[in-house]
Formats: sequence, structure tokens, C-alpha cells
Amino acid sequence: MTRTIAFWRGEEAGHGSAPSPSARGDQGEAPGLCGLVLLFLADDQRSDGSAGWRRGRKVLRDVEAKLAATPGITYQVRALPGRDGKALRKPRKAGRRSRWALRRPADGLDFSRALASTRAAIHRDVAALRMGGAIVTRPAIVCYAVTAPLGDAVTTEEYSRLASEALVTWVVPEGAAVLMPPAFTASGAQLLTDHYAIGDEVAHLVRGGTRGC
Repeated sequence: MTRTIAFWRGEEAGHGSAPSPSARGDQGEAPGLCGLVLLFLADDQRSDGSAGWRRGRKVLRDVEAKLAATPGITYQVRALPGRDGKALRKPRKAGRRSRWALRRPADGLDFSRALASTRAAIHRDVAALRMGGAIVTRPAIVCYAVTAPLGDAVTTEEYSRLASEALVTWVVPEGAAVLMPPAFTASGAQLLTDHYAIGDEVAHLVRGGTRGC
């Protein structure tokens, strides 16, 4: 039986058109150093998830806010697909969102397919940013896992491909770290336990991994 995992993906509350991926600021300055960051929540549909969703949303918003305040680099944050998995929205400059929510797919998503679509999104975003003249650093993925995902052979292989192309940081609730499959913490991925200052810790890791500081 194929196991599915629900991804609660960053999604803008409004349906207006998003600006094209670009490292340009509000004043139209020349593109410079740019980092691409994907934020999402992963949750096993067997659990209620409401408390984990609220906490995960708070953590990811905190990470985005701290990245937005980083000098010398513009972070673009991806808002991933909605419930039906269609049209990928474009990333937007960190800190620009007036509102964004995390919506749980109605029927869940196959984990391996979700990883593949994330990898494809990274390729498109990086290409678009470079076409705009930006100097793009290594992409980063921050995942708050409300429950630890299971790693079958297909999923493990797809995750390995993704982790070879992006800096991956997992955040899990206290006590859940021991349940994470070793494959998800390989290839240099970071596994952190949620705590009061987790937003600062994650932002620090992302900065270090994307700009070497």
C-alpha cells in the first residue's frame, strides 16, 4: 500500500498575480546575491495535526522574517501549490507577504512525488532568477515535520536527489527526532528539535549554508 503524507504548503491568501522571481527590490535596484528558500510543513494525515500546524506555521513565519532582515542578500521564498497540486506559484521576496497561510491538501500527497515536484520547482526558480541577472546561492529547504515521514526505497531515492541540490533543514517536535529515518538526515541535512528560539537557529543555518557565513 502506498503511504501518503500531507504537505501543508506555504500559500498566499490572496489570488492576485505574484511578481516574477527577481532579486530586484522595491526601488528597482540591480539584481545581486539571491537565495531561494522553500518553506513547508509535512504531516501524517492519520494525526489531527491542528496544534502542530499552528506551531509549524509560527516557526516558518519566524524563519522568513529573520531571513528578510539579512543584509547583503535577498531571499526569495517559495509559495508551493495548493490543494489540487496545480500551477506552481512563483517565489516572492522574503518579508513581502502581507498574509500567507499553510493549507493542508484534502487527500494528502504521495511523499516521493511531492519531493520530485519540489526539485522541479527549484530548477525553474533558479533558472528564472539567473535570467533576471541574480547571483543565486545554493537553494535551501526548511521543513517542519509535525510527524516523522516514513522512507520507502522510492522515497529515499527521490529525497537523495533533492538533498544533493539543496540545503535541507528539518524541524521536528520534541521527542520526534528519534523517529526520523536516517535517510532524511543524510547528505548534510540538519535535524533540529523545536524550541523557543528555533527560528533564530534555522535562519542562522540557512544563512550559513547559502552564503557561507
